[in-house]
Amino acid sequence: MSFQTMTREIHGCVPKIPLDFCKTLINRAWADVRRQNLWSFLIFEANWLSPPLVNAGTATTVTGNNSVTLDPAAAAAFQASITTLNPITQRQFRMGISTIYNIWAWVSPTLTLDRPFVEASQTSTFTIFQAYYPAPFQDFWTWTSIRDMTNFIDLYTDRYTRAGLDAQDPQRTWYYFPTDVVYYGLDQNPASSTYQFPMFELWGAPQYVLPYQLYGLRKGTPLANPTDTLPPQVGEDCVLALARKYAYEWAEANKGDSPRDAGADFRYLIGEAKADYTRLFKSYRRADRETVDSWFSFRRSSLYGKFFANYNSITQTASPGAYF
Repeated sequence: MSFQTMTREIHGCVPKIPLDFCKTLINRAWADVRRQNLWSFLIFEANWLSPPLVNAGTATTVTGNNSVTLDPAAAAAFQASITTLNPITQRQFRMGISTIYNIWAWVSPTLTLDRPFVEASQTSTFTIFQAYYPAPFQDFWTWTSIRDMTNFIDLYTDRYTRAGLDAQDPQRTWYYFPTDVVYYGLDQNPASSTYQFPMFELWGAPQYVLPYQLYGLRKGTPLANPTDTLPPQVGEDCVLALARKYAYEWAEANKGDSPRDAGADFRYLIGEAKADYTRLFKSYRRADRETVDSWFSFRRSSLYGKFFANYNSITQTASPGAYF
């Protein structure tokens, strides 16, 4: 059943209810259904790819200016590192262990930073890397797991808050193999393809190309186009039952004062719609439970790379593990 058909059905249930308001009630009900359960259609799988470290040549900065000029060697190295998976607007610039700046634009040989450079004017070595990574979707909800597939490291997603990470490594001098993923903020660059997406810091920052496999949950999105439909895990009857409850509440609140305008006893209809919704919600949740529980009820972080002895012939890394 399409969004348009669902809207017409709600419109036909209550006299005089505005058609556009019916769309609002359906999306309100649809949002409530998504929030009240872990659904399999909200599970996502995605990837991050860390870019190579760029530190060839030198960069020239001026105090109070947000422009950075790269020499020919640096400009060539940075340009060669740019791909669709690692765009300019998601990189960071740093000199030594000073402030980390976000790169907002690049017109060779000039970088534009997100704020004025506050350190002393200088021509010096530098690093361009990526510490902050956008969530795969703007409606991102939470992580299930994030894995460094090359080094079999299961990254922590809940060990540190930003305050805890700042206490642990205030100058961000830990590099190479990230161990933690910490919320950073929303992408503030209007030129970015992920503008207003949640951003996460990989700590300590990776220094070479590494793929990360991501699993998590989305919040879901509202119905917008007339042809939009619900995912198969949730029937339209469930969402419509809750939308009818909201519509009947609107009708009860907007009854006229005269008996002629009173109409049906919407209080009774509210109760019936609520009962229908509760019954249908339980039914669809039960049908979807097996898929959801396989991700959440029996899931735990990988122990490899944390507790067990291991060796990786690709990266020539090894660990004796931690015994307890």
